[in-house]
Amino acid sequence: MAIGPASSMKIAIVGGGISGIAAARMLHPAAAVTVFERAARIGGLVRCEELPAGLYHQLGGHVFNTKSPAVAAWFWQYFNQAAEFHHLTRDARILLGGLSVGYPLENHLYQLPAGLCAAAVADFVAIARREAVAAPANFRDFLQATFGSTLCEAYFFPYNLKLWRCDLAGIPLGWLEGKLPMPRAADVLLSNVLRQQEAAMVHAQFFYPRLGGSQFIMDRLAAGLDVRLQCDVTRLARQANGQWLVNDWPQTYDHVVYSGDVRALGGLLSPTLDLPEFGRLRALRTRGITNVFCHCDPTTVSWLYLPDPAFRANRIIYTGAFSPANNRDGRMTCVVAFAHGEPEATITADLAALPGNLERIATNHVRDAYVIQENDTRDTVARLQSALETRGLHLLGRFAEWEYYNMDKCMEAALRVVASLGFNHLTPNPASAAPHCAKG
Repeated sequence: MAIGPASSMKIAIVGGGISGIAAARMLHPAAAVTVFERAARIGGLVRCEELPAGLYHQLGGHVFNTKSPAVAAWFWQYFNQAAEFHHLTRDARILLGGLSVGYPLENHLYQLPAGLCAAAVADFVAIARREAVAAPANFRDFLQATFGSTLCEAYFFPYNLKLWRCDLAGIPLGWLEGKLPMPRAADVLLSNVLRQQEAAMVHAQFFYPRLGGSQFIMDRLAAGLDVRLQCDVTRLARQANGQWLVNDWPQTYDHVVYSGDVRALGGLLSPTLDLPEFGRLRALRTRGITNVFCHCDPTTVSWLYLPDPAFRANRIIYTGAFSPANNRDGRMTCVVAFAHGEPEATITADLAALPGNLERIATNHVRDAYVIQENDTRDTVARLQSALETRGLHLLGRFAEWEYYNMDKCMEAALRVVASLGFNHLTPNPASAAPHCAKG
């Protein structure tokens, strides 16, 4: 359906995170769209809060970059790239035994101590000489086959075990597709000889708002949309005529786009719809995080990864390095990420021992932040998606599709859903307006 005068189609979107708001923006004004968000503010995993001490990314430091021309063409309709964003080069590091080493590690072997460097180079030479072998079946085998034992033991295994808290051999490789470097051993060796940086790395270059962080992106995209805040969806019911009811809302809808947690969806649809996939998906696992907002010493580093088991924190995101406006009181800000459930005493001890003279400002605990796929998760979700789409219900986003989506991938997924509904996503840039957000 080409964008033009508003159609008669009515669409409910469950969830006001980046996936739901992006889809609503793409559909408006060609369709009548209502977004239902249970929180008091839109944002989901990318929300930020302005505090007197600085801008707090409550679930990490989210930035924008995409390799999808369609996503870029859509996104930049709504923003002035030069005036409203910083264009930054990622400066990520790994803290190994007190030594700050460039990221990705395989491109910076020359920065390692001589013995460790020699062992890693020997691994890559052996990998380069190896005859073709079967493709790795899981994440652990991929790491071992790609980077060798030396780097796996020093960094890849301890960091990822700390991050995911599960057996790496049980993680299907497809789950992290697009998130992992896929270097050839010969290219790794050459990059170290020539001291080349990894230009293809995810977010090697990225855009970040001059003001407001990722919340600025959310609020701009939500401008003029009908967003019902503090409206928790507890029931979705499909009527005999094919129309959908949301809770006891008086409006009926032709379609529902669901960007909530797929594990809860069966309960929302019961007893009117019961599919076998619901039982399988209810057992899916997540990994939660605790993000501690801190003042820190000035740095140009953007991400610092922490594989050392002596620290329970897994990384520091220096959001204060993304934009000066994120800082206050003459000090830079950052967020220190821990796995959800770490004891308070452990968090306090890490903050005292980590570099940068960290001073805690605020703490946010989130039980569900990252999805963990099983070997059959994608097939199960695909069957469920197919069954639901024939009924006018569409899954969208990290927790609905159970995919490890970043912001740009959420937008890419929204493009697919919008296209499946028959709409062209390239809508005109609306006049600047404050979001119309009513409490439900």
